Amino acid sequence: MTELYLVRHGETEENRNSRFCGWTDAPLNEEGKLQAQKLIDVFKNIRIDVIYTSGLKRAVETASYTKKECPVYHLEALRELNFGKAEGLTIEEIKERHPKVYEGLEKDYIKVKFPCGESLEEMHHRVAAAVDEILDKDRNKKILLVAHSGVIRSAISHLITGDIKYHWNFKVGHCSINKIEKHGDFCVLTSLNDTCHFK
Repeated sequence: MTELYLVRHGETEENRNSRFCGWTDAPLNEEGKLQAQKLIDVFKNIRIDVIYTSGLKRAVETASYTKKECPVYHLEALRELNFGKAEGLTIEEIKERHPKVYEGLEKDYIKVKFPCGESLEEMHHRVAAAVDEILDKDRNKKILLVAHSGVIRSAISHLITGDIKYHWNFKVGHCSINKIEKHGDFCVLTSLNDTCHFK
């Protein structure tokens, strides 16, 4: 059996201010650091064989709080959706500056492409391919993947439902623990958006 732990990074100022933050290399804010510190106790008694992150500061820093002495790999394929020219904007600012993109999001959020960025569909395919490769390479290991909400939702929808249309059916809070067990070719979601460590 392979165990895949999926952890979203802690809060950033962009998150707090509802700004689109995909490939922008934003660090954790003070709240994000406090959230990430809670992961120390969560993973204290859990063996982890390998860690994967997106390589962006907020993910790398969050992963460091697990205090695990194991190989750590940074994969660009695990980055959040690339919002291109919409990076750093709020949804209202996108509506004002990129009205066609805003209209596209309302009509077909899966296929609409951000200017100089990518579509959710494109991100989903790169994440799914990366996750499949990780699970194949590290079969029967305990894997920790520290990334972004969109990445984690894509991974879950891919492994559990096989369909991108369920992307938004999964809630993934900051520093939440999500877990998938893979038995052969069969995946089971055993934990979703677990934030009990904040209590």
